[in-house]
Amino acid sequence: MDAIFNRTSIRKYKQESLKKEEIDLILKAAFSAPSARNSQPWQFIVVQNKDTLKDLSQMTPYASFLKDAAMGIVVCADKSKNDRLDYCQQDLAAATENMLVEAKSLGIGSCWLGVYPNEERYLALNQYFKLPKGIVPMWMISFGYIDQEEVVKDKFDSSKVHYEKY
Repeated sequence: MDAIFNRTSIRKYKQESLKKEEIDLILKAAFSAPSARNSQPWQFIVVQNKDTLKDLSQMTPYASFLKDAAMGIVVCADKSKNDRLDYCQQDLAAATENMLVEAKSLGIGSCWLGVYPNEERYLALNQYFKLPKGIVPMWMISFGYIDQEEVVKDKFDSSKVHYEKY
């Protein structure tokens, strides 16, 4: 559970490529996530090309650090697997959390970057990657070896826990 309790968003990365084995483990963690009706409505675009990472870093106002990451993953919903984007979001969120936790367990930093439902952002990604009909880019994740102090917050708040009734 250390990887869960100590995971935090990382926005500064060393200029080193990730190992193929590490990338494979991060992706394997994503595919291990639960999904509604086991539909697995995810598609992942793995980006390591520095020019592409730079382009992606300019597609949302909060992704500037993506240009310095070793890797980015664009997490997409495949509506042919589940046409309900609200359910796809839940499934993709589980896959994303698995990737974040696996990255932490490997000593790799990561940060989840929102895209959907901001139309300007998801349409830009759709156009950039020339995505086929029914593939919706939901968000991006940056990954890289950590080059900043990790500030872990204890987020547990017992006032938000209710037993048997609210």
